[in-house]
Amino acid sequence: MTGADFAPYLGVFLIGLSKAGFATGLGMLTTPLLATAIPAREAIGVVLPLLVASDLITLALFRKSWRFPLIRWPLVGACGGIGLGMFFVNTLPDAWLKLSIGCIGLFLTTALVVRNVWYPAGMWRPSPWEGGGVGAVAGFVSTLAHAAGPIMALFFIAQKMDKAVFVASNGLFFTLNNLLKLPPYVMSDIINAQTLRQDLRYLPMIPLGVVTGWLMNRWLPQKHFNGLVYVLLFFTSVELIATNWP
Repeated sequence: MTGADFAPYLGVFLIGLSKAGFATGLGMLTTPLLATAIPAREAIGVVLPLLVASDLITLALFRKSWRFPLIRWPLVGACGGIGLGMFFVNTLPDAWLKLSIGCIGLFLTTALVVRNVWYPAGMWRPSPWEGGGVGAVAGFVSTLAHAAGPIMALFFIAQKMDKAVFVASNGLFFTLNNLLKLPPYVMSDIINAQTLRQDLRYLPMIPLGVVTGWLMNRWLPQKHFNGLVYVLLFFTSVELIATNWP
């Protein structure tokens, strides 16, 4: 197996790993890794059903920990973001999208670290407008590149919640967000018989990644868990900027 053959399997493993709350930022690398072996548009179509499968496994593992009020307004905003994303899905250059996501992720990660250093006791309680705005951005970038993980991770972590609540609520948001994306993806032929056959090849890596992430999530203390998320988000954002800079 060559490196190009191995990369998609690694990418799908990272889906499961990130959905269980470990290596959250690395989930953004899944689509680029698959795109090394198959066309980018096909890669986006392959990834979405795998995301839904991993979301359902995550919800089963953390079924008693999610808090729907945390995602109510982000989910409302995501509906508009998905609609806008579908409008641009065939027109916006992929490199510019990834560059924008990297810049946003880097800015938010830096702002969050600065806030924790100078205002460690502060806890953000987003208004409905703020939650809806974050959800709209997440829905938009998720539709185009399945890369909204860092945005929602920062949204939840800034509220200083327990890591199990973070993972479960994050999983619930993306389960509903990704289910909303399925019909327009099918109607646009982004998901078709060919992409579903590819999914069957990569599907076994999902439970392996989720269980590995679940075990690591239970092993890491809260402080180290948050710090690891910051580091992974930072390097993922830098990687997106470096690889897509004009």
